[in-house]
Amino acid sequence: MKDLFCNSCRLTAEVPMLVASKILGQEQLYKILFRYQQMRGNYDLTYTEWQKVFTEDLKPYKGYTDTTSIVMPVTHPMFGKDIAALHKGAIGVDLPTWFNIKEDNKHIMIIAQDPLRSSKWYGECTDAVLSSPFGQQDFEHRQRGNGGKMMHKLIEELTNSGCGVYLTDANKYFIYDHETTDEFSANHADAYAAILREEMDIVNPIIVVCLGRAAERMCNTMGITDVLSLPNMTGTARGAIIKRFPLLEESGATADNIAKAYADEIKYNLNR
Repeated sequence: MKDLFCNSCRLTAEVPMLVASKILGQEQLYKILFRYQQMRGNYDLTYTEWQKVFTEDLKPYKGYTDTTSIVMPVTHPMFGKDIAALHKGAIGVDLPTWFNIKEDNKHIMIIAQDPLRSSKWYGECTDAVLSSPFGQQDFEHRQRGNGGKMMHKLIEELTNSGCGVYLTDANKYFIYDHETTDEFSANHADAYAAILREEMDIVNPIIVVCLGRAAERMCNTMGITDVLSLPNMTGTARGAIIKRFPLLEESGATADNIAKAYADEIKYNLNR
């Protein structure tokens, strides 16, 4: 999968430029470009191995050794000002990532809800804590059944079928807790929708998959109703996942079985 992760294509330049100009701030473009390079080059490293490749500009908050997330200032004129006014930390931003995107294959756009961060560990951090949707740059996170394993297996299923996959969040920021984030997202819904629309223009997806109600609501706000809506792909959503795919009660709601059910549903809708 390493060769497919953030593979070289149009998105290699266009997505970092979008993140800089529309989310984090144009001044962060160089760091964002280097962060993509950092994630791509160290895709299969353990946390111990990652300690050797962090830099002074791109490293975890407080030197945490159990994460591949790094911190970066928010200098975007609007978002930076509005976040600073809240005087709260645990500011999450997920860099959109992609797998196997080519000019001549089918592109699947998967929209998650938001870049959740823990106020317990990042409550005093006023920089953005950067990861990716479902932490797919993180080898150890991808092995966890309640972490990124389900998404990792889903991406494997879809790319093995020759498709390209693009991952992003509907709400571009998470701030401190769900209450603060919900209010912030509501106040910036138009900006988020505009960013998401630009992402769609860049990716040109054949199908849009919304994971969770927040992602579905954002698409509805944009007037995009032709989407495939599925439960959020997390351990806490297993009840909703089984309700959506009752056969999992018999086969077992393992990461592999859930990924197969999601992949089959996406491919069925892809080929309609």
